[in-house]
Amino acid sequence: MPLPRRPSIALAASVVAFACAIVPAHAGPAGSPTQAIEALARQFDLHPLLLFGEVHRSAEQHAFFAGLMRDPRFICRVDDIVVEFGNARFQPIVDAYIAGADVDEAELRQAWRETAVPFAWNSPVYAAFYAAAREVNLDHRCAHPLRVVLGDPPLDWSSIDSAHALAATADRDEWFAATVEREVLARGHSGWLVAGQLHAVRALPASEGGWTDATVAELLEGRHPGLLANVVPVPSTAAAERLDIGDAPAFVDVHSAPAELARADFGLIAPGWKAELVQRDGHPVWDLHAAPDWPPIGVVADGLLYLGDDAARAFPPPAIYLEPHYQQELRRRIAIIAAWNGQDFMPVLDDLVRSARADASAR
Repeated sequence: MPLPRRPSIALAASVVAFACAIVPAHAGPAGSPTQAIEALARQFDLHPLLLFGEVHRSAEQHAFFAGLMRDPRFICRVDDIVVEFGNARFQPIVDAYIAGADVDEAELRQAWRETAVPFAWNSPVYAAFYAAAREVNLDHRCAHPLRVVLGDPPLDWSSIDSAHALAATADRDEWFAATVEREVLARGHSGWLVAGQLHAVRALPASEGGWTDATVAELLEGRHPGLLANVVPVPSTAAAERLDIGDAPAFVDVHSAPAELARADFGLIAPGWKAELVQRDGHPVWDLHAAPDWPPIGVVADGLLYLGDDAARAFPPPAIYLEPHYQQELRRRIAIIAAWNGQDFMPVLDDLVRSARADASAR
């Protein structure tokens, strides 16, 4: 089924437990984290906004993000990090936490649980991202404080009881772009922006452009030409070899690279565009299908980030879905989401609950 009017709801994925490993960046030759981080930091010489297309729950990508947080050459050029994985209604709580205050864990996790995305942000990589930003401030790593700005609409699920009510909050790209304008550009700041891959592209498949809402990248570039650079992930070694990118990790400025790269088909590295819920190994998973008619890479992206074969996903223990109130509330929300855009996440939740009960019985 098509993704709804831009990817407003993140897709659920296979139900697999994975321990999130955060690996350190360290100096080295070409293909080292240090070289890629230095190249990304230099982008701020040209643009105050650097938008990363995130692969949801990617342990590999978030390990690299942790390296960016630790490296003063990059993170000390950032004033604000604007993230998709946070409900703006909880900005005061996150501000306090990132500044170093003691914040109750249950209060903090509302920031990522209370969005229109039912499962993705429960991954441990997102809590780790917030914690890493807090450490930048606690360690006084930079001469100025870092702020994490929540880029998802201030959704209040307690007041949403229908598809119509949810639809009123559905333009997540517009909200994110307006947040960047208000919280970053209007203050003369520099911003590291993190949003899902399909929010971060400058152009969409030709067959979809006539009816699909503008992406975050399109909105910001259209209103503020030249202020944004967008970076999209290269998902596989095969794609990196086809594009002659070199060893991972590597960042490539598309417009400084040989012209052949900018002319190459973005379909070689594009994320899935349509999804179908299928059974695989006894679990419901979203089977992603590519769009056939993406524009060239140089039209879609300013930079490419290759971190290796992107396979590992970090999932939380399914036991969190056994908490009665949370499970009941998720079921209510899932029913509203299904009525709104046709995506039914209930089989995924049922599978998580079964997995959690099986784990509990095994113990």
